[in-house]
Amino acid sequence: MTSIPAGLSRAPNLFLAQVQLDRINRGNVSLFEVQNRLATGRDINRVSDDPVRASAISTINQSLERSGQWLRNFNTATTALDSLDGALGDAQDAALQAKSIALEYINSTFNADDRAAASVTVDSLIAKAFEAANRKSNVGHMFGGDSPSIQPVTEMLGGYSFGADGGGLRIDLGPGVDVPLTLGPGSPLGGTSARVRGFAEIRPPVTDDTPISDLRGARGQGIELGDLLLNIDGETETVSLSGSDTAGDIADAIEAGIRRIEDRTERTYLGPQGVRFEARSLRIDLLAADQDGPIPGLTIADIAQGTTATDLGLADVAGFTATNGDGADLNPRLSWLSPIADMDDLPLGQIRIRNGGQTELVDLSQAETLQDVRNAVEATGLAVRVELDPETGTIDLISDLAVAVGNGLSVEEVQGNFQTAQRLGIRSFAAETPVESLNDGRGVRIVDGQADPVTGEVTTDRNTDFRITLGDGRTFDVDLRPEDLTTTAAIATRINQAAADAGIDVPGEFRSGVVEFGPGGLSLQQGGAVGGIMQVEQLNSSPALRDLGLSESTFDPAGGTIIGEDVAQVRVRNIFSDLLDLRQALLNDDETGIGFAGEGVEARLSEIAQTRAIVGGNAQRVQDAADLREDIVLLDEATRSQLQDTDFAEAAVQLSQLQVQLQAALQVTATSRQQSLLDFLG
Repeated sequence: MTSIPAGLSRAPNLFLAQVQLDRINRGNVSLFEVQNRLATGRDINRVSDDPVRASAISTINQSLERSGQWLRNFNTATTALDSLDGALGDAQDAALQAKSIALEYINSTFNADDRAAASVTVDSLIAKAFEAANRKSNVGHMFGGDSPSIQPVTEMLGGYSFGADGGGLRIDLGPGVDVPLTLGPGSPLGGTSARVRGFAEIRPPVTDDTPISDLRGARGQGIELGDLLLNIDGETETVSLSGSDTAGDIADAIEAGIRRIEDRTERTYLGPQGVRFEARSLRIDLLAADQDGPIPGLTIADIAQGTTATDLGLADVAGFTATNGDGADLNPRLSWLSPIADMDDLPLGQIRIRNGGQTELVDLSQAETLQDVRNAVEATGLAVRVELDPETGTIDLISDLAVAVGNGLSVEEVQGNFQTAQRLGIRSFAAETPVESLNDGRGVRIVDGQADPVTGEVTTDRNTDFRITLGDGRTFDVDLRPEDLTTTAAIATRINQAAADAGIDVPGEFRSGVVEFGPGGLSLQQGGAVGGIMQVEQLNSSPALRDLGLSESTFDPAGGTIIGEDVAQVRVRNIFSDLLDLRQALLNDDETGIGFAGEGVEARLSEIAQTRAIVGGNAQRVQDAADLREDIVLLDEATRSQLQDTDFAEAAVQLSQLQVQLQAALQVTATSRQQSLLDFLG
């Protein structure tokens, strides 16, 4: 017979029913939870199921989400790098074919027609390189740098301009993996610029509008704005420059301080020009005397630990007087707003710029600032840019064009225009031009240190580079030495010295120098009293004559001169310039030019091989990172499974137990509800 617990011996039936129902409901809930675990396959479906395990699972889910994005990025990167390697491979194939052509047709057995026919093949190689350079991958133009949506290489002025910039497109590949998916400037297909380097320091003046930030100061460390102490015969005044923005603010503040001393002493110290900037320093116009007698000197000093007066070049002046009113040079930086009119006493005029076989006259006579110079040069449409170096005070002209040799960027003087290119320091072939920059950076090659094969002694006759024969038959040999290969002026000096050593009057009968106006480079000129045709000839197979641009030059009887080619032209060097050189040399039947073009292609092949190696290494890094990330994903999934996934065997046993418990509870409840008082009286 069923018994009622002692604690409930006096409980009402309603309470007993509620207790029994609660037990049945709890069993149902437990049964539901087990069924839910079996249905979802997860032990943890809500944070409340197990907060600790739920937190760990959330962290793992975030890691898996990041890993999933990284794996997608790895696939993108792998595809992009494979495509990039393919484009480089096609460019390499074109360069290999060009090298083969150069090696084959440099042979003297081929005639001009044979070489001209081969140039057609080079045309197709140029087209192949152009297509490879503009090819797209899944991320855009492969050689587009940071802007893969823009076509990087365009045809311009018979050459090719590379317009991309930046180090290359990057995407998130996880920690420790940072590789570019595109290439920009500096790749074998993407040389971007070559420059005519400025050689003349342009010294801008200080004006009232010059920003204080553009002043390097007397110490070269900028201007520290603070307080100054003015002292005139014991009468002092503190001047604060803390709020100054321009040089004019400084001059106004100092002048106002001197005026306050004048008001207190009832004397006049400043002349009509007051305090102003003159040239590159501050000038104080003091009177020699006023109505009360001679004016004592003015001293300006720093206060406490300040350096303002020192930076302005005012503290080291023993005393400003009527005859000594200048501070030190404030070394203003060159900027685009630097005024040109005050740089020297002469105005600017015209210069001639050549690039890509095109010529433009640039009129700078109306330019007031360097910004005006830049605008005028860049408006020519010759793919030329202007940059300045504020620290050295020079300006450079930069070409973005890959063209054939002889069509590079050059800047010439125009007669009657105040030597504008020289004064701006941008003339391409000038006396200051470094020899190492000539011939696309090859410089000038000479014969040196050649010894007699019999005696083993180094003799002069075996090391001379070329011979110059004047029109009257007199000759002299030129032996260029390594120490002469500094500037074009040094080479001209050496040639003149060789002439003088041979008893020729320099400069009366002969002189060497740089062409003053128009195209050309080195010039050889014989005096007007020397008749006949002057000639130059190579000695000891020296390449110096060609490297100086004199090998193909002709004599001009009118001026009695031989004018060399401009071998200081600059141009972008990449695979396009090398292929253009090869095509031009083949068309010109120029064996030496074919050799030089072949050397350029060989250098480009080496660069392509190195770049492909880098791209291949990057691809391997991406693959290794992808493999590691996949391993991390497997580990995270396994850990998450242990924390979250249902043990089906255990859950099945629990389900069976709960079903039995529920059935028993229902039976007990049903039985207990059928009992009455008579069941207890028996």
